[in-house]
Amino acid sequence: MTDDELLHAALRGGETEWTKLHEICRDRAQAEALARMLERYANAENDAAFAWAKVLTDLHPGLKINLSTVRSSST
Repeated sequence: MTDDELLHAALRGGETEWTKLHEICRDRAQAEALARMLERYANAENDAAFAWAKVLTDLHPGLKINLSTVRSSST
């Protein structure tokens, strides 16, 4: 899968896509690619992104994923 496909499956996929993605991310290089895409395009307030960050770090101890935090404005 391309990096964009990994990100799309993680953030917008359903159970079938997530099962496939979980298998793909057993490979450390694929997990790292998804981690970088999550860091770049997602944030900690996105439930799917947060869940995938947890899955990836469980699969690959030592993998660091820094999801940005979103601050809501009062406007």
